[in-house]
Amino acid sequence: MLRDLFTLINFFRYQKKIKRIFFFENRFIEYHLSPYITKNKNINETIIISLYNIENIYLKKFTIFQFKKMFFLNLFFLLLKAKYCYSSTPDIDNSAFQRSVFKKTKYIYIQHSPLGLTKIYRDNAFTNFDLVQVINSFQEKDLFNISKIKNKKIKPWRGRYLFLDNKQLKISKNKKEKIKILVAPTWGTNFYDLNIHLKLKENLDSNKYSIFIRPHMMSILKKKISINDLIKNDFKISEGKIDFSYFDLLITDWSGIYIEFAKVNKVKSILIENQEKILNDKFKELSHETIDTYARKKLGKILTLDRLDQIESELRDILINQESYAYEIDDFFKKYFY
Repeated sequence: MLRDLFTLINFFRYQKKIKRIFFFENRFIEYHLSPYITKNKNINETIIISLYNIENIYLKKFTIFQFKKMFFLNLFFLLLKAKYCYSSTPDIDNSAFQRSVFKKTKYIYIQHSPLGLTKIYRDNAFTNFDLVQVINSFQEKDLFNISKIKNKKIKPWRGRYLFLDNKQLKISKNKKEKIKILVAPTWGTNFYDLNIHLKLKENLDSNKYSIFIRPHMMSILKKKISINDLIKNDFKISEGKIDFSYFDLLITDWSGIYIEFAKVNKVKSILIENQEKILNDKFKELSHETIDTYARKKLGKILTLDRLDQIESELRDILINQESYAYEIDDFFKKYFY
């Protein structure tokens, strides 16, 4: 507690020097915000506020203020006077992340997902931001509708999804190597309740495929699954910064990771049709189809729960028709992404 108090006092001494802050909530967010903070030419006018120990060498060039207690983080945000606050954390004013009482700061949201802005976020997730990045036309329509329904003037910022810019080119592999599959479900669905990961493993030939799993951190925190459980069932664990080029195929449920995977690898994914993740029932007020359902038809092969035993044939189809699917994928991104 004393450490956070001294951090807060030090910040107030430093605050007059800064123009903008970046709020790094966790390491997942770090990978999405980092490409934007690196564009700041004047390091002395930019600081990072974090809830964890940042190890990235480049980010350490910036002044970092780390808080461990939400009370002090909340106090920091309430007393902020910086001109700009960049974040990839939604729900501002509905958590410790609050707008300043001084009303001098503009709040800018950076996307950490290519999915829509309605279903997977709470009802007022974006209503208190001044500017929200939109990386595709679906998100822009979502934001327009949110502003209209909530009677707000949230400005859209058409921006590229820089998270994907540093991905490596696909490396040719030895024909004798096993095909690497990444299983990466989102949280908030019944994926682990139905043991879908185990059913997938049962239906995949271990002589052909090397299976990695990437549990969402919220699934771990909510105790839907544990790393130990996955290791006991002989899953290889994918953690940290993800390199899509390492994997040949992807299996997910309602995560937007398949959109990123398609963009980088030009490969369609297997999309399990289980219970959809919906945190906002009011999404039905929108008049257009969201990217959450539309992109599934274009960038993936949907597999219902009663067809899990057919997964190998679906994977073979993806590999055999990869070249023709790549053209479909390119067309999708040219048409809808900025």
